[in-house]
Amino acid sequence: MFAHHSGAAEFDVNSSIELTGVVTKVEWTNPHAHFYMDVTDASGKVANWNLELASPNVLVRTGWTRHSLKEGDKVTVTGLKAKDTANVGHANTITFPDGRKLNFGSGPGN
Repeated sequence: MFAHHSGAAEFDVNSSIELTGVVTKVEWTNPHAHFYMDVTDASGKVANWNLELASPNVLVRTGWTRHSLKEGDKVTVTGLKAKDTANVGHANTITFPDGRKLNFGSGPGN
């Protein structure tokens, strides 16, 4: 187990998400990196999502750099929704418009 706590306690392994939007902020911090993205729904309403990643150490070991994901990037994210918090999730795979993918295979559901 890579995590210092149970991801299944916070994230619903039966509630997958797929979000497309624009990255607004990236936090390369311990114990987990996070990024935020604006997602626009069909009615035009914008919601800012907080998406958890692995620790920076795990990300680097799987090929990421601090600059792999940047503000302004348009991405599609698959992952898991938090059990009891709106607009919070755990990102498993991040896909760019050119098909390039970032993932790390760590976390709930992997």
